[in-house]
Amino acid sequence: MTIRLLTGGAVDAALAEAGPGVLDVYEAIQQGKAELAAQYVVKLDLAERRSCMGLLKKLRSANRGVWNWQNRERTRALAVAGAGCQTGAAAAAAWLASRDTLWTEPPHALLLDVLAERDPAWLADVAHRLAERPRSAGIPYDLMAGLVGRSGCAAPTTESYVHGWMFSHFRSRKGSLLTRLRHDPDLTRLMAAFFVTPDVGSYAQFTFPGEPGQNTWPEALALLTRDGVLDRPTMIASSLARLLRGGRQMDERMFLRLLEELAPTRAEQLAHLADWTALAADASSPVAAHAQSVLGALALDGGLSDGRLADVSRAMLFRTEKKLVRAQLVLLGKVLKARPTAAGELLPAVAEAFAHPDTDAQERALKLVGRHTEALDRMQLAELATAAELLTPGLRGGAAEILGQAIGEGDELPYAYEEFLPPAPEWTPVSPAGATPAEVAEDVSVLLAGAPNDLVTFERALDGLMRQAARDRAALTDALRPVVEGRRWWEHIGSWIERQDSFHFLASGIEIVVAAVLGRLRMEVLHRRAQHTSSGASATRGGPAAVHDARCWEAAHRIHSDPSPFLLAPPTDSSGAIEAAILVERLEEYTRFGARVGEMDFGQALLRVRFEGPSGIDGATGAGVPSGPDGPAGDAQLSALAARADALGTSHGTRLAQHLREGSLPAPASHREHREVYRARTVLVDLGELPGLRERFSGPLARLGRPVTPAEPDHSPVTHYRHLLAVLPAQPELVAARLLHFMSGVACHNFGPQQGYLPALAEAPGPAGQAVHLSVAYGLAARRPQDRLEAVDALLVLAARGVLDPERLGADIAELSELTLIKPGRFADGLRAGAGTGAYATVWAILRSALPGLLTQENLPAKALGDFLEVGADCAERCGARAEIPELTERAGRTGTSRVQNQARRLHRALGG
Repeated sequence: MTIRLLTGGAVDAALAEAGPGVLDVYEAIQQGKAELAAQYVVKLDLAERRSCMGLLKKLRSANRGVWNWQNRERTRALAVAGAGCQTGAAAAAAWLASRDTLWTEPPHALLLDVLAERDPAWLADVAHRLAERPRSAGIPYDLMAGLVGRSGCAAPTTESYVHGWMFSHFRSRKGSLLTRLRHDPDLTRLMAAFFVTPDVGSYAQFTFPGEPGQNTWPEALALLTRDGVLDRPTMIASSLARLLRGGRQMDERMFLRLLEELAPTRAEQLAHLADWTALAADASSPVAAHAQSVLGALALDGGLSDGRLADVSRAMLFRTEKKLVRAQLVLLGKVLKARPTAAGELLPAVAEAFAHPDTDAQERALKLVGRHTEALDRMQLAELATAAELLTPGLRGGAAEILGQAIGEGDELPYAYEEFLPPAPEWTPVSPAGATPAEVAEDVSVLLAGAPNDLVTFERALDGLMRQAARDRAALTDALRPVVEGRRWWEHIGSWIERQDSFHFLASGIEIVVAAVLGRLRMEVLHRRAQHTSSGASATRGGPAAVHDARCWEAAHRIHSDPSPFLLAPPTDSSGAIEAAILVERLEEYTRFGARVGEMDFGQALLRVRFEGPSGIDGATGAGVPSGPDGPAGDAQLSALAARADALGTSHGTRLAQHLREGSLPAPASHREHREVYRARTVLVDLGELPGLRERFSGPLARLGRPVTPAEPDHSPVTHYRHLLAVLPAQPELVAARLLHFMSGVACHNFGPQQGYLPALAEAPGPAGQAVHLSVAYGLAARRPQDRLEAVDALLVLAARGVLDPERLGADIAELSELTLIKPGRFADGLRAGAGTGAYATVWAILRSALPGLLTQENLPAKALGDFLEVGADCAERCGARAEIPELTERAGRTGTSRVQNQARRLHRALGG
């Protein structure tokens, strides 16, 4: 059966008024014959082409979006006919660049033939309009180049045209790249655009056929420059200018290689001295290294003045790359050896390295100064002594001997060290739920806009939805409808919910309750899901995630069946906890209203009750626990509150009283276990049963107390960590152990850690056990530095709360460093960042525990061990630590001058050895 292009009323009306020539074009299109359509179009006069264009536009509109391979030939014919019928250059360019035309891939030769009779200026206008479109438009280069050739105009220099020109040489197999470029009439014009066009470096990896040494872009361009086809001064200046601009790594690699192929002479290097200096100071490491080598050669043969070398050295020694800094110090040493009289000008520049974070660089710079102090006068020595105050404490004594002057004030006397830690977290009170439907809708809007971990807003919104649904559901519906109607998931939420057991694809679960308010979920579905989750039968998600799910389903079901005046479980502060007195008051209100208590709501409220005082979970430290006006609530206050609950005479009052008398739940027992996760050996935590939960609760609340074994990883979503931590606010170990397999993937497989998870875990009230410490240790081994900083934040918060166990964390770091897929150097980078905040004693306490294991590891890379020792020495020197570490003493006693040996001796000396 022949499939014809779709038609409609507009197309039929245009056909009724069309002349014979236009009908011929239409029939050629319906037959899928692009060549025949082009022949008919050429025969049309101006008026007929305008008439035909109206028909073709209507035909394309009728078929827009109907893309199938059976109609492809007919659509191609339509594209060719439309190009030939356009009378304006702008309209022709828009037609040729349309998605319909590009999808059909009409033959470029046929498009050029149908436009061949047009005025050259008109063709040039079309070519330049097409070239000005972005690369993402996908305009074929052959079409643009064909229009340029037929019009005789200058080649466009836009990004699309330059990239198309370069890629056309890659596709071509006619001779070598060098030969094709040599005979390209637009080479000079396009080369000027080549140096200012972004992303051309991607073509540097292409290898073309031809003789060795001329089959890549840098090689071919250098040969053309040598032969005089391209202007050499322009090529060198343009390459330097492009490197000065910076950009993507591939671009820099392309132009750096081109510059190396051009091999500037000494005179050409001197002509661009300012450019080389700027590259050495600010360019990326590979480019700066090349500029450093050029300037170094000039300095050694006398082409660089001492003043200029000093300026360059200050910039180079300020850089963080250790390799560049050491190379510059070596260069300065060679220059000073050849010209000792330059010491007065160069040594102050060497002092720039005294503030470098690499202590090896500091020591090298100090030794270099020590070899040339006899050439300095008293003022110059005083200037170096002032700069030496930036040295690490372990090097200041040697600097005082070398310079013959005191470094700083009272360096010979012990100084009082002060540890800097962030303030312990303070939980803020939670404001009550919105008093009007508009305020509740605003909270819902915040959650739907991308704040799934905003616990306070979620609890306010959930409580507000229940309150307003009980008061005036119609007004609440009117306020919520504009918030959700524009969202993609809204039209399909009913079918999604009926097909799935959970709503892990949604942001926080508030969507379920909103859908129930707006009547998008059937009552039988809500009843089935509420029964399913509250019974604990769902195996899709367990632990805290199951409790969170069940709460949302219960609230959604009650909105339909029996809205409550308010909820019992909303926390009273941002930690997720509830003051016991507040919960008793809420239950008394329920009794006065005669309202039915939701089991999941009540169970969650019991789990969130804060037990303060000596028997409480934070009684030892008091960290993060709000206190009453007269101190933490004692057992007498809890007994009085239990009596008030008993006096209600209800089963829930009795359960609350019993819960208050029994007190907080003890932490579960835990032990480590080595297992394979994602095909990598890792360390996880096995949590024992949480006593008391099975006796006090049922359903998913009771299942919280089941043991957590690495053999059965939890499916809790790490994206909802705030909600998970708030299920049992005083037990962060439960969440940390369930998500530990994910954190191991962060260190072993470079997973992206969930932003904010580790700081929130550290801030959660309660003891920090093995799982919390292991989570922080895994975070310190994350791939990206900004992700490691979150682990550093968590470490410092634990220290500020007084619950950090440095010995445990140090042992974790030493143990994880032995795992195959973990890079130990990342631990050292994270600890260095923590020490840089002023927490030297805290970081040293961690390293004190980790170093014995690290020093005895056989497969630990030398660079990583050197980093650990360097951070440890820096911390020990600054906090005045003293310790005897047998493994360190043995290592420091070995001979050698490697970085590991130097840092081991330095740390040994700092510790009193």
